[in-house]
Formats: sequence, C-alpha cells, structure tokens
Amino acid sequence: MALALVLGLATASQAGAGTASQAGTASQAGTAAKPKQPNIIFFLVDDMSADLLPYMDTVRSLAEDGTTFSDYYVSNSLCCPSRASMFTGQFPHNTGVATNQGSDGGGYQAFEPHESRTYAVSLDQAGYRTGYLGKYINEYLVPADYKVPPGWDEWHVAAGGGYSEFKYQLTRYVKEAGDGKPIDPSGGKYLVDELGQRAVDFIARSREYAPDRPFFLQVSPFAPHSRIGAQPGDKEPRFPPARRDRPKTQWPAGEFPHGDCGGPDCTSIDVAALPAVNEDTTDKPSWVRREPLGAPIMKELRKDFRDRIRMVQSVDDMVERVLATLTDAEKRNTYVVFTSDNGFHLGQHRLVRGKSTAYDHDVRVPLLVKRPAAGRHGNLSTSAIAQNVDLFATFLDMAGVDAATRDGRDGRSLLPIIQGHKVKDWRKAALIEHVKPDPGAPGEPDPDADTLQAGNSQPPSYAAIRTAGDLYVEYEGDPRPEYYDTVADPAQESNDPDNARTAGLGQALDGLVSCGKPGALDCWSAARAS
Repeated sequence: MALALVLGLATASQAGAGTASQAGTASQAGTAAKPKQPNIIFFLVDDMSADLLPYMDTVRSLAEDGTTFSDYYVSNSLCCPSRASMFTGQFPHNTGVATNQGSDGGGYQAFEPHESRTYAVSLDQAGYRTGYLGKYINEYLVPADYKVPPGWDEWHVAAGGGYSEFKYQLTRYVKEAGDGKPIDPSGGKYLVDELGQRAVDFIARSREYAPDRPFFLQVSPFAPHSRIGAQPGDKEPRFPPARRDRPKTQWPAGEFPHGDCGGPDCTSIDVAALPAVNEDTTDKPSWVRREPLGAPIMKELRKDFRDRIRMVQSVDDMVERVLATLTDAEKRNTYVVFTSDNGFHLGQHRLVRGKSTAYDHDVRVPLLVKRPAAGRHGNLSTSAIAQNVDLFATFLDMAGVDAATRDGRDGRSLLPIIQGHKVKDWRKAALIEHVKPDPGAPGEPDPDADTLQAGNSQPPSYAAIRTAGDLYVEYEGDPRPEYYDTVADPAQESNDPDNARTAGLGQALDGLVSCGKPGALDCWSAARAS
C-alpha cells in the first residue's frame, strides 16, 4: 500500500508557543511577532513504487513526529506531466503537458511557458534561497550557456546520462559565486551520492551567503528509474544500484554476498509475492488481457525488483546524509518532504514493466513530510485524499505566502493536515489523467518507453477517478468503464464494470476532466463535489 508521510520541523511560534521575550516585544510594538519562515527540504525520487518503502529505514523514520498520508495520488503516472503538476499546482489538462516529448504535446517544450509561475518563483519572492539538484523536466537541454529557470539560486541538473547513474554531466550554477555556468563530468561517481554531497554543500553555502534567510532545497535523483536502452543479457543491470550495494559475487563486486536490500537477504525477496502479480486478467479491459507471464520473464522481474530495492539504499543513504548535516537549530525549523513522481509495476496484472496505468501501484505513491522539531510532536496519520497538485500550495503555505496567491490553482495546502488539524469539506476524489504517448514521435527516445513489446502493451488514453473506496476508469475508444471496489479488492483484481456505483462516478469524472476550463467548475470545487 502506498504510503505518504509528511514530516516537518515547525517553529515554536508557528505551533503557538512563542517565548516570553517574543511576546513582550510584540506587545511593545503593538503588533504580533511574525513567525520565522521554516526551511524546506524536498526529496523527489523517480519511479518509486510504494513496495520499496519497507526497505528504506531512514525514509520511513520521517514518520516519527511526522504525518503519514495513506491516500496520496499523482495526477498522471508519467514523469514530465506529473512534475509539471507539482511545479504549478495544476492538472495536466490545465498545464498542457501531456507526455514526455515536445513533439508529442509534452516535455520541456510544453512546460517552459510555466517556468515563471512555479513554486520556485513564489518562494524566491518570499525571501527564500533556493536550490535544485538532479533530474528536472524531460528534454530540458544543457548547452554551454544553459538556461537557469526563474526562481533558482543554485542549479545542479543532469546534462545527460543521468539515467545511467555513472556516465553523466552535471551543471554547477551558484548565483553568489559569480563563476558562470560550469558543467562537470561525473568522474565515475554514482549520481545519487554526488547529489547528496551537493545538497550538503548547498546547505553550507546557505549559511554563508544567506544566514538570515530560509532555504528551499529540492533534491531529485533519477533513482530508482531504469537505464535507457537496457537489453536482456547486459552486464550492467537494467536498474543500476550503487556498486557497494550490488552482490559480492557479480561484477562489479559489492559489499554484501547478495547485495544490500536494507536488511533482508536479497535472495529471500520475490516479486511474485507482490499483490496482483500474474493474476488472471480475463475480467480486465482488452488492452490488459494476456497469457500468464512465463518463467524467463518472471526471472527477469525478480532481478529487477531486487535491483530496485538495492537502488533505493543509496537514496536512503542520501537522505540520512542530508539530515545529518542540519544543526539542532535548523532541525527545529525545517520541513522535510519525501515523495515520488509516480509509481511502477513489475508483473502486476501480467503487465511486465511500466507505470502509466490507473492502478494503485502506479499512481498511489509514498509522501513523507517531517514536521520541525519545535512543532507538534507525535506520529500522525491521515486518510485524506491528497494529490501532487497540492504541493505547490503546501510549500507556499509553509513559507507564509498568503492564501490568495497559493490557493488560485487546482490543489490546496496540505499544511493544516500535516500539523494535525481537522479540515472540513476536503476533496472526495482524486483525478488521474493519461494521454498515450506516440511511440513514433520524433526526438530523443522516451526514457519511459520499454523495448519489450510483446505482452507489455501500454494503456490507451484514459481519465480516472479515485475515491476512498473506488477506482473508476474510462478509456478512449472503449464504451465500457473499468471499476473496482478498493475496500473489498485493494489490489484491483476483480473488475466490475456493471457496478451500480459507476453511473455516479462517471458524472463526477465528467466534472473533473474539464475543471478549471472556461465555463467549468474550478478543480477544487469539482473534487469536493464528487
């Protein structure tokens, strides 16, 4: 089950616990003391399904004095559209970012017009020192005089080769340094490790260059995404872990007999034990129905799953390293947010590899936010339906930006829920959208396209609605919907398209797919009316 955890380190003043001296100063001035803005660290990983979270001790520890969201969904389970929703707080049908490629209605070409209205710009205007590290938006190019998008004071983004984790280039722009826009070779260093070091360096420079300003740091590793162009029989794994986390008996040798899987022996972990793997698909829509996956494919998927677990060990190490660099004072006033741009499947419903379905393994992902140490203590959990379109408003709310600015988009701030407040009239449904990519679109290869074709078909374009107890999907060209009672059938194994609930859900979906357009309901109202 996907897990979302929000962990923040709130200030005493934000928690309503201002000191006596603060109260006295405010009284003398005749005005209330303005709370100190918190730092925000945002870890955004790539293609991390919820079934990897149990193997990540540090990331799971964010739940301590944090908030766990059990029902957090992405708006589109594809990298570029999902990230565009996070940056802007809008659904794909309102951003116009539909796929990963510019020639196919997506990619950086579709996203670039939005760069002046991302949360980076708003946070910069609110006084934050900002830094971005890792993967940005698909097809963002890095020439010698590369563009640093508005709002970012530091820019350390992969210029090529990031999916390989070893053979990449990384920009190194530090606004205050005045040394131009260097591009550094990898030197063979594992990319997740390099991003961890640069995150530590960013925090140190923030103390030096802006000691009286809060910082916003986004760290976006490519892990656990696969390599581009991986083929069966390659020596390098399709999902490349750090060398230290690989099996000792394989090239290049790691530090553990069977590799590092976060505690359990890797050989004891079997992808076939995951819910819905190789399940009977005769009840499914035609694009899903297929014969059982055979032993050779299951062997590949077993290796893939173990390598994905090994990959996230470096992510867990990175999070630990960054948190360890914070001073006690910084911990008292820092929110830490962890999530993924989408999930992933390996054999569920006999689908080999991918992530673009409306099933929970692809769209219901971890979200972890740790509250500031000076804030409310205790582990909180909520089943409130949250989406990636809420992150824009959440970050701005943490920064103290007024509601008129932060609430004008499709999502709403999760901060009251993070802090343990009851929120009335919250959304009743999540919207999930998908435009089927054109495999023949010109340009660079889509990193989310799998070379395996037989038995690995991609879904048609669709729109779906997810409530606390339902998954309802309408596919382009198919008159019959797909429906699951997710309380009785959490793994979505028994399709019931004739269920009485489908009529009402279809009406609710009609309201959501056009929300925010001229003459239609705004998306927040549509989500609450569902």
